[in-house]
Amino acid sequence: MNKIFSGTVVSKKDLKTVKVELISHKSHPKYKKVIKKEKRLQVHNENFALKVGDKVIIKSSRLYSKNKAFLVIKKEEAKKRLLNQEE
Repeated sequence: MNKIFSGTVVSKKDLKTVKVELISHKSHPKYKKVIKKEKRLQVHNENFALKVGDKVIIKSSRLYSKNKAFLVIKKEEAKKRLLNQEE
């Protein structure tokens, strides 16, 4: 069963590999403080032109190397704001 996540590209130094940071928020059961957990994964990137800071959707797949077991599905589109400019 494939797991699907969304994250942000933080590094693009390798040829077909990008590092994606996943951020999850979890509430502590006793103290109710929200804890932020960050995880960085190496993800296989075949055909997408990605830049640092892009939002991507990834899924688990077969092993591409020792540390790479995820694949970029698509690049999320940036949400454009419609600004009403009054002149």
